Amino acid sequence: MDASQPSGEQTKSGGVALSDADLAAKVSVVIPAFNEQAGIAVTLEALTSSMPGAEIIVVDDGSSDGTAEAAAAFPSVTVVSHEYNRGYGAALKTGMRAATRDVVAWFDADNEHRVEDLRSIIHKILDENLAAVIGQRSKAGPSVFRDSGKWLIRQTMRTFNVNPGPDVNCGLRAFRRDVIIRYLPLMSNAYSASVTSTMIFLERGYPLAFQPVELNPRIGVSKVRIRDGFRTLGLVMRVVMLFAPLRIFLPGGFGFLLLGSVYGVGLALVQGQGVPTGSVVLILTGLLMLMFGLIADQISQMRLSAFDESRAVTVQDARGPQPQDNA
Repeated sequence: MDASQPSGEQTKSGGVALSDADLAAKVSVVIPAFNEQAGIAVTLEALTSSMPGAEIIVVDDGSSDGTAEAAAAFPSVTVVSHEYNRGYGAALKTGMRAATRDVVAWFDADNEHRVEDLRSIIHKILDENLAAVIGQRSKAGPSVFRDSGKWLIRQTMRTFNVNPGPDVNCGLRAFRRDVIIRYLPLMSNAYSASVTSTMIFLERGYPLAFQPVELNPRIGVSKVRIRDGFRTLGLVMRVVMLFAPLRIFLPGGFGFLLLGSVYGVGLALVQGQGVPTGSVVLILTGLLMLMFGLIADQISQMRLSAFDESRAVTVQDARGPQPQDNA
């Protein structure tokens, strides 16, 4: 049988599974690169040889070495350059805007990601008709501080009822382009773009899945710094405030109301001198928090209405026409 023809295997969505050649023709691979001269050629060699039909876009984010020249040596690769370093997320957004295929995938420039994992992720998003598939690394991180920071970010997100999975910021992931492109203004220009994209798809209820991936040895050194972790924590709060501000204000508001009421009533009963001033302050604080929460929720709903209008188009199956049953 010709390897380029569908095998006839049924997918979960009821269609025919794509061959690797058909799959590559539907994906744009975006590679953000900042001073990755050492690893970019190895990364592109693996991608172009294993997925020759894919659209590969390297975004040189103001590199001071030969990253752009190394990428330009591959004729099938599109190189887009920033005049100055704008950040990991900004490079991804530039690449996704330039992409032309149904599915857009993120792939790091340091040889850390495996092409076979990328193929599995693309197969999953298309075969199961998902809006996003996010890689989940199985290996422990290279730094205790970074692992601790990721744990803190996960716990913060779970506090607001957002469960991002065990790996919050794996750079290997894929999205339906027509969906992710709507939310680019909400994504960070820094390394926290991976966290915010995960939160956006979880909060908006899009069908997504997590896919275990393995790692190659990294070529070069990580450019993530401790300050990026603090920025990510702040961004988590901002995203929650945008999508669900009541998750922040309601627990605090009711907590102050309960504390003030119990304190005031208890002290009034014991001393018989009326409700104390401290209790009134606590109750008023709770009421103000609830009021601010309701106002923030109304503003949030008005801002999100534009995104909801664009969601009227259902995520379409990118596999194309399916064979008709002649029975």
